[in-house]
Amino acid sequence: MPCFNDLFFESKGQPVPYEHKTLILADKFTVSNGDKLKISIEKTNSKYVQGLSIDITGSCELQGKIWEVGKGVKMIFWEDSTVLDPKNIQLTVFTKTGFVWVQNIWEKISSYQLGTPSGETITKETKSIDAGHGGAAMIVEQIENGKRYHCNDGHPDDNFDDIVFTVQKIN
Repeated sequence: MPCFNDLFFESKGQPVPYEHKTLILADKFTVSNGDKLKISIEKTNSKYVQGLSIDITGSCELQGKIWEVGKGVKMIFWEDSTVLDPKNIQLTVFTKTGFVWVQNIWEKISSYQLGTPSGETITKETKSIDAGHGGAAMIVEQIENGKRYHCNDGHPDDNFDDIVFTVQKIN
């Protein structure tokens, strides 16, 4: 199975050719200050919970709330969200750079064991966000007013269906 890590390492993170396709790790999506974006997670097919991040140098508005921390914010959206409709997320960006970074992410669950004072062993789990290594890669398709992303998570394969999502301008 393909591990795209080596290809991206050799290219110093630049796009790489693979079986007549161009693969990227993250996409520089052009925006103007005040652009409204519609994000839609169309489908997922992975043993890991899938998501995407929108990294903004600046701030944004989501559901009437302004998100502003230091020089920028990284907004995280998950396929299994109960707070937002993952098929219809609307985000207004206030950028200082003229672009946002779009990347696929997935939830990593790690488990470890602890000993208790009574001598029992208990198993604990931690969840974290993972991205950009192993089998991770994206194929970008141009669509009306935006892009569709066909993505692999860190598990090496080359079907690019772990998460498929769109980002479109709706001004």
